[in-house]
Amino acid sequence: MMKINSRGQALIEILIGLFIAGILVSAATAAVVVALRSNLETKNFHTASALNQKLIDDVKTVAEADWHNIYNLTKGSDTQYLVAASGTVLVILPGATTTTVGNITYTQFFSIENVKRLNGSISDDPAAIDDSSTQKIISRVRWPSAGRTPEVISTVYLTRWRNLISRQTDWSGGSGQEGPISEFNQKFASSSGINYSSGTDSIIIQGF
Repeated sequence: MMKINSRGQALIEILIGLFIAGILVSAATAAVVVALRSNLETKNFHTASALNQKLIDDVKTVAEADWHNIYNLTKGSDTQYLVAASGTVLVILPGATTTTVGNITYTQFFSIENVKRLNGSISDDPAAIDDSSTQKIISRVRWPSAGRTPEVISTVYLTRWRNLISRQTDWSGGSGQEGPISEFNQKFASSSGINYSSGTDSIIIQGF
């Protein structure tokens, strides 16, 4: 008959129990670390989203004050601009700006591109023409995180709508004008049965 030492068996059981407990503790620790990291990333994303929205709002403010502050900028997806305070107004400067929140440094900038339209809709079709009253803004906010650089990107289209009412009184340039246009002239799109060249301030229907 084989006789087992009860003390040795108890020691083995204790060791096995400690081993299993160690595995459980390690798994729980890893889960907590993942959860904490996920919560931190979510917090950083919300912060970046808020900074991104503020950047867009600031660009809109500058555009509403004077459309040319936006339209006259160098265009292209590789350009970088920031919005800064100059006295009591906001101005656009080349480059990027940084904001530190909770020991995380966020880099913010935007780029600007021209917009083309075809039959009234934004289009990349070769036949589309420039719309000088619409600009494409791409804003970006980046931050470092565990060797990576997450990024929040937003694309908005700004439209010039606070314009003074204009009145055209000279149509002598004739037909053939394709819009939209950025400067007024004496042309128009098309006509039929109209005498437009007899003088300014008048359009005469032929036969009357």
